[in-house]
Parts: sequence; C-alpha cells; structure tokens
Amino acid sequence: MTCDAGGDRIPESLREPLAQAGISSVIPGIEPLINETSINESSVSRDDPSRLLMPPIDREAGLAARLIADHAECDLIANPYRADLVDVGRSVHHRNLFRPSVRKLPAKVRKAILSEIRTPYRETVRRRISEMLLQYPYVVHLSIRTFAARTASGQWQRGDVGLLYDPGRADELDWCLDLSDELYFAMPDLRVRRNHPGRGTNDSLTKAMRKHFYDVHYLGVEVVLNRAWVARPVLRRREVLRVLANAIREVTPEATPQAA
Repeated sequence: MTCDAGGDRIPESLREPLAQAGISSVIPGIEPLINETSINESSVSRDDPSRLLMPPIDREAGLAARLIADHAECDLIANPYRADLVDVGRSVHHRNLFRPSVRKLPAKVRKAILSEIRTPYRETVRRRISEMLLQYPYVVHLSIRTFAARTASGQWQRGDVGLLYDPGRADELDWCLDLSDELYFAMPDLRVRRNHPGRGTNDSLTKAMRKHFYDVHYLGVEVVLNRAWVARPVLRRREVLRVLANAIREVTPEATPQAA
C-alpha cells in the first residue's frame, strides 16, 4: 500500500532555496506552502488526473492509508513530504507535476525538488515490489488518495469509494469486482464505483509501475476516497475504513512464498 499525498514535511535541503525563491519554509498548521489557498475546480475533467483535487496536505489520505494498512496487515510506503511541492504520482513530463507557483521557480530548484522527493519515493516503491516478487508470485499494490466531494460544476460526487484500474488487465478487473462485491455484502450503503471519478489508465504511480512489471505479477489499483465522509472525524469514518481493510484482506489471500 502506498500514499502519495499524506505528508506534511519539507526537506531540510529545500528550505533555504524555497525561502530565497520567496516561498515561506515555515508553515503553521496546514496553510498552503504555495500561495494557492484554493484549487481551481473549473478546469478539472474526467480525463485529467487533477480531478482528484489534492489539497496541499491530504491528511485524510494519510490517515486512511495508515488505518487500512494496519487493519489489513500490509506494508505501507507513504510520501512524508507536502503534495504542493510535487505530485509524486505524476510522470515527470505531466503538466500537473507541479502546482502553478512551483512551475515559476528556477529550474535548479524544481530539479532539486524532484531529486529530493519524487525520485526516492518512486524508487522505494519499485524496489519494494521487486523484493516482494522475489518471494511471492504476485503483488497487489493499492495507492490511497482522496477526491473532492463536489464536481467541477458544484454537484455532489456520486460515490464514496472509487477503484481505479486498467480494464485491459484481467486480474485487476477481477480483483476490483471481488472487492466491490465484498464491500456490498459488508456495508450495502457504501457506494463503490469502478473507474470513477477518473480512469485507472490515467497518469499515476500505479500506471508507472505497470510498465515495470508484467500483469501476471503486478496488480495496481488506486483506492480513492470521497472527502465528503473521509474528512469528517467521526466514529463512522473509522468503521468504514475498518470494513474496507477487512474486505481487502478477504479478497487478497496471502500468496504462498515461492521456493528459493
């Protein structure tokens, strides 16, 4: 399990360059690092991965990833750094790799951001998958994110949990169908949608990992949670996350280790 966006730190090596560039390196609470107090939803489309509208610090994604990983008893690799510096889930040439204010920074600073944050995180994920495949015949990789409660037009999103996968990979499709069924029986009121609010083939960390590993060995699914409920600190939230974790365990039996 991975979480791209739950971190709140700034690398020490970047504090001075960011300060020199006119961006404060000391942020109280959860104020945006970049001078963008809101995200423009009007330009968001289903074909654009920015549809998930990631806030500067997606604390809800970080919390959900930790709770699900704990209940499901699986590894968690979480990006500890702020998402408004760089979106580690994007490919290096994607237009939304950096927020607009970061794109205005000197090339040297942007390169340092990539080398300090994005590259180590993605290499850690790829290396861990490779290590697991030396021991097991396949790996299920779940990337945890959240998405905005409302659409670009202001309508409420019709879904509580989204499972984003590549429909061309039969094992990913089957796994998502199994998880949807399991969640329906465990919590019928939970609205689970497949490839919504976006497509699993859009630019993402799971898409990048598919290029490294064959489909028989690697299943990559983004599990995206609606902030309409996951951002509310109530007991019901923990109950839903526990049910989700139990369902993941149920449909993902631990594979028998391969012989050395």
